[in-house]
Amino acid sequence: MVFSYYFIKIPSTLIFKVLSLFKLNNYYGAYCDNLLDWQMMLPVIRLIPELKIIARNRKVQRGLAAKGIKSRVLPAYPQGVLMCRLSAHKFTAAGIKKIGMRHGPFHFKELPGKGAFLLFSRFIFTSENEADIALKKGITNGIGLGYPRLDAFFKGEISLEEIKFLKRKLKFDNNKKNLLFTATWPASGMSALEIWKKRIRELILEFNVLVTLHPWTDPAISEYFEQMPGVHLIKDYENIPYIMLADICIGDTSSILAECCALDKPIITFTVPPAPRFVPYVLDMIKDFSLQINGFDELLPAINRYIKEPDLKKTARERARKLMFSNTDGSAGIKIAELIRSEFNLAQPPVLR
Repeated sequence: MVFSYYFIKIPSTLIFKVLSLFKLNNYYGAYCDNLLDWQMMLPVIRLIPELKIIARNRKVQRGLAAKGIKSRVLPAYPQGVLMCRLSAHKFTAAGIKKIGMRHGPFHFKELPGKGAFLLFSRFIFTSENEADIALKKGITNGIGLGYPRLDAFFKGEISLEEIKFLKRKLKFDNNKKNLLFTATWPASGMSALEIWKKRIRELILEFNVLVTLHPWTDPAISEYFEQMPGVHLIKDYENIPYIMLADICIGDTSSILAECCALDKPIITFTVPPAPRFVPYVLDMIKDFSLQINGFDELLPAINRYIKEPDLKKTARERARKLMFSNTDGSAGIKIAELIRSEFNLAQPPVLR
C-alpha cells in the first residue's frame, strides 16, 4: 500500500465533499497513467462516452491531445473513476467509487497483495478462472468478464484486407514467414531478450521479423532494434493486427503470449531462470501451449517444426485460452461497460451486440 494514500486521505476527502456539496465534481472519469492505458480501456470507453479522461500529468495530457482526446490532469475528484492498473491510491478521497481492470491479459507474474485490489469497489479480471485465483488470495471484489482488447478480433472487425495492407506497409516479402519476437521487462529477471537480441539479425534473410518490447525497456534497446535493417520494431500500442500478421510468435514470460494464444498463433518460448515473481501454474501453462527451447541455436529447428506441423500445440492453446479469457465472443467490452454503468448509476443505453 502507498503510504501517501493515508497521509492525504483526510484533506482529499474534505475537498471532495466541498466540491460535491456545490455540485462541482458531478462527473465520472477514466484515469490514464500513460497512453497504453488509453489503448487498453478504449473498447470500454467507447461504450461510455460520459466518462471524462483524467491524465496522470501534463506529458500524458499532451500525448492524449495529439490523438484528439481531451483530458484533465491530477488531482481530480470525480464521483467515480475507472482505471486499468492498481492506481486507486491516486484517488484518496472517501466517496470516490473506483473500478479497476487489468492493464494486460491474465497475470503472467504473481498477483500483488490484496490491499491494492481492495481499494476498488470492483476489480475486473480477464477470466472467471483468474477471478477465482484472486479470491483464494483474499481479493473478494473480483469478477471475470474478459479482455475487451480482443473484442475486435473475436467479432471479425479486423479484416484480412487490413492485415494485407499492414504487410504491404511494412514492405514484407510475401515469400517469407513472419516471426514476432516479444520480451517482458528485462529487469524482471524473467526476460529472454539477451538470448536473441544480438542474434536476431541471423534470421532476416529467411524471415520477416517483428519485435515488440515491454514499455519499461531501456530506450537504448528500442533504438537498437529501430536501426537494425530487416527488423520492424512495433511502437504502436495496438499490437493485435501485428499478432494477426505473425505466423509464429517467439517469447519468454511476456503476457503478450496470452494474446498470441488467444489468436491461435504457434508459440515458441525460451526457458528463463527462476525469478521471485514466477508463478508455477503459469509456467506450466506456457510449457503446455508453446515449444520450449533453451537457447538461440534451438530456435530455427523449432520454427521449422511448426512450419511442417502447423496444428502442433493447437489443443493446448485452446485450453489456455479458456483459462485466461472469458467472453471470447467479442462481448467483453459490452459486459464491462454494463457493470460500470451499474456501479456508477449511469443510465443503461441500448447496446448493439
